[in-house]
Amino acid sequence: MIPILALLTLLEAFLLHRSVFTDVSFRTVALGAAAVNLCLLAIYHVFIWPFFLNPLRHLPLAPGNFNAGRVIFDSPRGSLPLKWIKTVPNDGLIHFRDILNRSQLLATNHQALLDIMSTNTYDFEKPWRAREFLARIIGFGLILSEGAAHKRQRRALTPSFHMKNVRALYTLMWDKTYQLLEALEDEIRVHPMEGSSPDSGWGKVEMSVWASRLTLDVIGPTAMGRDFRTIQNTENKVADSFMAILEPTKEKMAFLAINFILPQWFAKRIPWRLNRVINDEVGFLRNLCKEIVHEKRATITASKATAAELEADILGSMMLGGDFTDDELVDQMLTFLAAGHETTASALTWTCYLLTLNPGIQERLRAEIRAAIPSATHPITSSDLESLPLLNGVCQEVLRLYPTVPATLREAVRDSTVAGKHIPKGTKIILCPYAINRSPEFWGDDGDEFRPDRWIDTDPASGQQSVNHHGGASTNFAQITFLHGQRSCIGKDFARAELRCAVAGVVGRFEFAMQDPKQEIHIAGAVTTKPVEGMHLQMRRVKGW
Repeated sequence: MIPILALLTLLEAFLLHRSVFTDVSFRTVALGAAAVNLCLLAIYHVFIWPFFLNPLRHLPLAPGNFNAGRVIFDSPRGSLPLKWIKTVPNDGLIHFRDILNRSQLLATNHQALLDIMSTNTYDFEKPWRAREFLARIIGFGLILSEGAAHKRQRRALTPSFHMKNVRALYTLMWDKTYQLLEALEDEIRVHPMEGSSPDSGWGKVEMSVWASRLTLDVIGPTAMGRDFRTIQNTENKVADSFMAILEPTKEKMAFLAINFILPQWFAKRIPWRLNRVINDEVGFLRNLCKEIVHEKRATITASKATAAELEADILGSMMLGGDFTDDELVDQMLTFLAAGHETTASALTWTCYLLTLNPGIQERLRAEIRAAIPSATHPITSSDLESLPLLNGVCQEVLRLYPTVPATLREAVRDSTVAGKHIPKGTKIILCPYAINRSPEFWGDDGDEFRPDRWIDTDPASGQQSVNHHGGASTNFAQITFLHGQRSCIGKDFARAELRCAVAGVVGRFEFAMQDPKQEIHIAGAVTTKPVEGMHLQMRRVKGW
């Protein structure tokens, strides 16, 4: 406001007293006035407003400068917010600034998380620039829609993810898991461990690749009625496209940051290799989804498929409901393909890693699985797996410690309130599952430790163990891997079911360890968390299952 008045005053002086400027052109004065105005604006927004007028300036401040950039390039992403949670006294919000001294907030306690994700959830949206970039990859589906569009899509899709429907998919998930086990045995035979005896049975496996193939082969039939058969076909364009897009590199982190800072119309024109990769690979995936939508539409028209036949997959259910155009269906399919397989693939990879670090738990889990399920070919029900205490505990701990999306950003689209504090429109707030899921406030001093038994209740009299769903935390908001409230992950029960099946199959049949026990694993990824080095295991089949 003040700089604009200064510019108007200068222009008024020029118009009223032109004789003063007889030797200076109007253009020079106007450009000079504009430059002065820009300087005053910069001074006001970078130095005056943040430190003297900003209503958020009194909140607890994170130590250090340019913290917004440090959070983006944090390794692993979320470790810096976790450090703040442990060291900065606060009442639910920690304040930090970006390179231009603009305020951002980190939500830290139950009340702040409740307000953002439930009470005032539609006051906070993903920033448009981030949404626009991510839509290049996963389309404007349920994850990236906001406001009324999100409510409409959520309402239309919720029946497909009802727990009854998820439990009906255990048979498919178990069948695909068995296909994975057979493929892993072939892999072990083809790639024996160097230095081991021929009879030892140890072979080499890169688990993150196989995990991705498994989950693609589950989400394909479930979401769109198309079996990609990536487990059987190692050279598969669908799997290769996702690998090219999501493979964790520092270059992708820099690319992500640039796309969050610059407008998409400009960022897409930068002569950067990754722009071409995304255009080519996402173009292939989008065309594939279009082809499947058109095929399904033609089949419906030709065969007059019944409602029961259409509801065999999510795409058919959406077509039956009539809530989406074909273009919207393509966006939803892109979203389900990306999010629906990446969550569980990442979780299975990290499960194997943690069980190599804890061989005693691996042995206990194998014994529990084999006691409940006679073999990998034996039919299972949802209750067979959901009732296993240690299996549940292992899966819950992995999802807690290694959330697929370690941090996500929200922006206040109107003035709101969080943890009793006024939040001005435009304020950005970080939700950080990696930090919240390890916070000492919720999990105690051992929040960083892999301890599956925190999810198990033991009867003092009988010693009988049973599943608990809180891990000893006092609130559901202690674990926000899938977020909560109206914007929670609609497929969270699907992901948990798929992970139970995959872990039960892999641990039930194989013993595994790191190929190089001294290898240090680094967590990275532009959007999701993956091991930079891959997950190179040595595996062998354990007889009797």
